[in-house]
Amino acid sequence: EFCLLHDQEGGFEKESSEGSASPHSALFRDASFFYHPDAVDNEMHSGANSLIRSDAALSVLKQDLSRLETQFQPFVKLPEDKQRALYKTLCELLLREDMVTALEDVLDDLCTGDQPDLKGLKPAQRGDLADFLQLLGCSLQSELSLQRYQPQDEELLSATHLLISAVSELSDRTLALLRACCDLRVVPALCCLPNITSADGTVALSAPPVAALAGGGRFDVVQRLFASSNILLERTESSVKAVTMKEPGFFPLVLYVALYGFRALGGN
Repeated sequence: EFCLLHDQEGGFEKESSEGSASPHSALFRDASFFYHPDAVDNEMHSGANSLIRSDAALSVLKQDLSRLETQFQPFVKLPEDKQRALYKTLCELLLREDMVTALEDVLDDLCTGDQPDLKGLKPAQRGDLADFLQLLGCSLQSELSLQRYQPQDEELLSATHLLISAVSELSDRTLALLRACCDLRVVPALCCLPNITSADGTVALSAPPVAALAGGGRFDVVQRLFASSNILLERTESSVKAVTMKEPGFFPLVLYVALYGFRALGGN
């Protein structure tokens, strides 16, 4: 199975799922459609950075991203008030690296069947974490432990795990720009781009998703967001062009996992 990890080339590591009894052991195995199973393992591979091609149109991500619609369906199915609360909290977390790290650790434990250890967290962090986890169907048994989530919450927990794992791979600069894009309400437009760019990465400025990026400094913010994830976005008088940079690694795809997650939560 594959999981997103810190300090790994490309952000992924291949792990064996043999013997795993965790109901969430398939989480990143479900995401393994992104990559050939033999492409990444515990050692560095010289070809790892070529899994997403250099100078490729953004549409190169289209097939891989199509399955994210299903993986993030638990967000779409949430009641509107709960969806809005989860979206708001996640947007705030983008500017809090300590909480992203803490939440990723807790979700990793929950998704592998382990009991999260909250002893290293400050009281304020534990409180914020408890508030967030309640949105996922988890609650604190005591100050330092978590009550096991209920089966009906597994899909929601898995979707959140995938989103937080992607977010944790992004740089502080990328997270700040992603938050700006959430505030500017351009996330749905960005999610459309892989589906509408041509084979050379261009799309007409008149296309509705692209038109939504005009004005208010939106294009400049998106351009910087893409550049921070190894995507080159350029504008001419009649079109925009989005292509991957040289040896982009996994970053274009990881960014789009995060974008799709926020869109599913109603980021419009």
